[in-house]
Amino acid sequence: MKVTLIFLKMDKSKLEELYELAKKTAVNAGKFLLSRKNQILQIYSEEGRDIKLEIDRETEELIRENLSPTKITILGEELGVDDYKTDFMWVIDPLDGTSNYFRGIDQCCVSIALMHFQKVKIGVIFNFNTNELFCACENKGAYLNDKQIKVSKIRNKAKASLTTGFPASERLDSSMRYLKDFVGWKKIRMFGSAALSCAYVASGRCDIYKEKGVYLWDFAAGICLVEEAGGKATYKKIDDSRYLVNFTNGRL
Repeated sequence: MKVTLIFLKMDKSKLEELYELAKKTAVNAGKFLLSRKNQILQIYSEEGRDIKLEIDRETEELIRENLSPTKITILGEELGVDDYKTDFMWVIDPLDGTSNYFRGIDQCCVSIALMHFQKVKIGVIFNFNTNELFCACENKGAYLNDKQIKVSKIRNKAKASLTTGFPASERLDSSMRYLKDFVGWKKIRMFGSAALSCAYVASGRCDIYKEKGVYLWDFAAGICLVEEAGGKATYKKIDDSRYLVNFTNGRL
């Protein structure tokens, strides 16, 4: 089936409007998740290390409802991608860190990005547990609750903190090769949320985030955050849908 790509007009004021919408939507979704945090949660899928809750779907539906008036294609972790295609695309993870949320651990968040082909124009990550809104828009800097943030200035690996996730590899030798890259760092942290790991690099809480096997919705918002905070974000596909990512303060 032939798909027609719809090109949208996007001036500075329109991008700012979408930026405000993304922030408002993330906060609304976070409030919804927070309101349901202590309720009995229904699991609809649990395969390997991954867990899916009904509230993941419900939150994505809420986000889609908020973003749908923009007429921009939406790609979400739970419900996939829209049938219609525009040159801009919302990339959303309604609940990054679902397992943490399920177990009452506060390292989880809502993540919303706006991409124009391969360029991320807007990145919003909201940790509703701590009321921390990390947000960035192209050429406008990166912010945490309206205060501008910057990446760290650490240049020495022996003084730096790395955040990561252990790859769900089928082969031990592959995992061991991956782990060799972690030798020499002062601290290694595993938060269980790719999006928050990106936000922590952008805000200088960590110095580098590296992980193998993550999906676009896990880190898309983080690209804009890290770059606007003065860091560097690189990523490459390792199969049809997963990526190897390397987000740094630009000095390591």
